[in-house]
Amino acid sequence: MTGITSSLSNLLGSILDIFRSILNTLLSSLQGVGAVCVTSLSSIFDLAKGLFEFLLGNIVIIAVLVVAFVGYTAFQQRQGRGVAGGKKNA
Repeated sequence: MTGITSSLSNLLGSILDIFRSILNTLLSSLQGVGAVCVTSLSSIFDLAKGLFEFLLGNIVIIAVLVVAFVGYTAFQQRQGRGVAGGKKNA
């Protein structure tokens, strides 16, 4: 009789271990997905920070290029030669 009860106890323990393993796998998967999301957001913020620092560090050069472009287009318009884009054929 003790053999039957111990085998039933072992069977029930094995079934519970299977459910515990499935639950552990699901929770580990959710933890992995959460880690990927956190890493992705952190990378996006680092990219934005790097872009901002690049623009801030090169603001003088960017401003000179913009002023040169605006001055060139104004000069071309005053000479009567507008800055032409692509010509469309009808």
